[in-house]
Amino acid sequence: MKSFLYTFLRIAPILLLTNVALSADVYIVAGQSNGWRLSHLAGVPGEAASPIYYFGMDCSSRPDTARLTEIKALHPSVSGTGLAEALRKHSGKEIVFIQYCVCGTSLGDVSNWYPGEDPLNGKTNDEGLYGSFTKYLADAKRQVEAHGLEWTVKGLFWHQGESDVKRSSAEHQKNLTHLLARFRQDLGADLPIVAGYIRDLDEGSRGINLALDAVAKSDPYFAVVGLEGLPFESDTDVHVKPEGCLILGERMVVAIEKLEGAQLKK
Repeated sequence: MKSFLYTFLRIAPILLLTNVALSADVYIVAGQSNGWRLSHLAGVPGEAASPIYYFGMDCSSRPDTARLTEIKALHPSVSGTGLAEALRKHSGKEIVFIQYCVCGTSLGDVSNWYPGEDPLNGKTNDEGLYGSFTKYLADAKRQVEAHGLEWTVKGLFWHQGESDVKRSSAEHQKNLTHLLARFRQDLGADLPIVAGYIRDLDEGSRGINLALDAVAKSDPYFAVVGLEGLPFESDTDVHVKPEGCLILGERMVVAIEKLEGAQLKK
């Protein structure tokens, strides 16, 4: 009897560990080219307390399947490092970092991010990017769980709008509201979502930013982050330089921390 008890006590922790998945915080970055810059990662030789499970893509592609890269040490000057490193510090857990950003894509075009006329009542559009996005996430989830990690989506970062500057602010606000509804239908009802303003170059870009502000006023779990002081590729270019993306990513994590605080007070 003593021998059996001794053996059981020795192997019980091992049995438990083989049946319990490690908790992982999943963060998603979606949108177009500046979103891609915010989520572009590369590794360098080195070690970290835990790897980042990174699903990256080409900005010109629309993949249905996800490609996993385990990154231990982040390249310090690559544009997405600011966001990823700040999330790793904020989380304190295993990080899954998912990029789904396609350059030049619109929120108003049915072949792109257009979410549908009324997603909450079943009028959705899955023929464009959102359909590919959901397949991509499903494949990423399968791979994450195969690594013994529990899939929990903790937040989403959105950067898009430059391709919609010729549309009205009201139309962009409506489409963005519907897109956020779709994200939360699929990823979690109170999912915190942080967006970035686009560069203020004309009336069209100001209309996009006004739409972002309007959504933030009505949605307690949506926040917008400014571009103040960030460098751009040229005087007329909408793209934030890599060193600016490092700062913008850190600002976005500060914003999501505030949204998480609002959740706790609910």
